Amino acid sequence: MAGVDADFVDEVAATLTAGKCAVIADISEEWETPVDTRMEPLGGIVFRKARRLVEDEDRAKDVAALRAEIDQLKAELTRVRGENKAKLQAKIDKLNAQLQAELDQAKQRAEQIKSETEAKVQGLQKKAEKAQGDIRATLDSRVKRIRGQYEEAETNLKHLLAGQLREAAARLEK
Repeated sequence: MAGVDADFVDEVAATLTAGKCAVIADISEEWETPVDTRMEPLGGIVFRKARRLVEDEDRAKDVAALRAEIDQLKAELTRVRGENKAKLQAKIDKLNAQLQAELDQAKQRAEQIKSETEAKVQGLQKKAEKAQGDIRATLDSRVKRIRGQYEEAETNLKHLLAGQLREAAARLEK
């Protein structure tokens, strides 16, 4: 299923009973309470997974798969000769280009996430300046959560890129 991983599907499946159904939606929420409040009288249960996390997990899996395939082909490269060696090197070069494109997309997505995060935070901070009491505390809490999600996404990207840098350094040492 696109956009969700097996763990998420298992979690939902464990909750669904015979005769029940699920609706999967890709929505952007400023506040979770309105959806939860409307679903409760209907007997609905809301499961959430941030799209950003799903994208990060998918990208990390894709990068890991590309790296593993490149490593396998490099190991084969030491055992072949002549024309086969050139063909194998061409495959490796193509996979390296795909890997670089994946990492470039990750960098672009990180910039987009940063921009979106800053816009959300600024909007919520403006609302919080005018609010009082519980509403202000709720908005401040939302700002903190958004910043935390951004920091987590940024950390994931840094791990992805650090792996690529380690590989590049290892290739230079050879």
